[in-house]
Amino acid sequence: MNFEISVLGSGAGDSAVYNALPSSGFMLLADGQPFCLVDLGLGVGQQVLEAFGGFPKQIIITHNHSDHAGELPVVLRVEQAQGRKLEVISHCEVAEQLKLHRVAEHLQLITADELADWRSPETAETIDLAHGLDITFYPGSHSEFSCGFLVRRDGEPLLSYSGDTTLVPELYTLLDEAEVFIMDARPKPNRWHASFEDVKPWLDRGRYILGHGLNEQNAKQYKQDGWPLLWQGDRIAFGN
Repeated sequence: MNFEISVLGSGAGDSAVYNALPSSGFMLLADGQPFCLVDLGLGVGQQVLEAFGGFPKQIIITHNHSDHAGELPVVLRVEQAQGRKLEVISHCEVAEQLKLHRVAEHLQLITADELADWRSPETAETIDLAHGLDITFYPGSHSEFSCGFLVRRDGEPLLSYSGDTTLVPELYTLLDEAEVFIMDARPKPNRWHASFEDVKPWLDRGRYILGHGLNEQNAKQYKQDGWPLLWQGDRIAFGN
């Protein structure tokens, strides 16, 4: 089976509102077919519909910020009303935040458990994904509880994503085991995100930066300067 990542956006918190750029997120594909969406922030849903015609059964959410989960309540409610109950896969603490705050707009009409199937492991607990893959969540350091994750097949680490976090060497060392490691980073350092210079020592073959919040022109310049940035429409193979 051939696995791919399809990048849907690389925006920061203000990108969708002020620059009409979709938030950072990507789709997992197996033999060209989408099966799992990673994050559903502002602007991502339209990209999913344009690229794939609909939402997959599984949605991974790394944390509750609007650029990672902002469109989740709308999509869950529409799909549920059409008879499709989606799976939301997230760390148990993230799931509690999503149930309490993110989907609160629906809770007078429907419970969170009626709205979606919540699969919510604890730190370092492994659960199954589709197609023989499994996933394990590990917390980062961010303004709200946020997790990276590691996807394995038969114990082999294939794909990892840092989610939003400052540089946490222990987390990065763990995620660096994967064949493909996607890091969130910003051009300049700030309190809650790693910078390009922070992650530079980790950049090697199969290592990429997502979530940079740049416009297309600036991203192109950084790419020309050798930074392995991901942009909407990029595809990466893994586990093949």
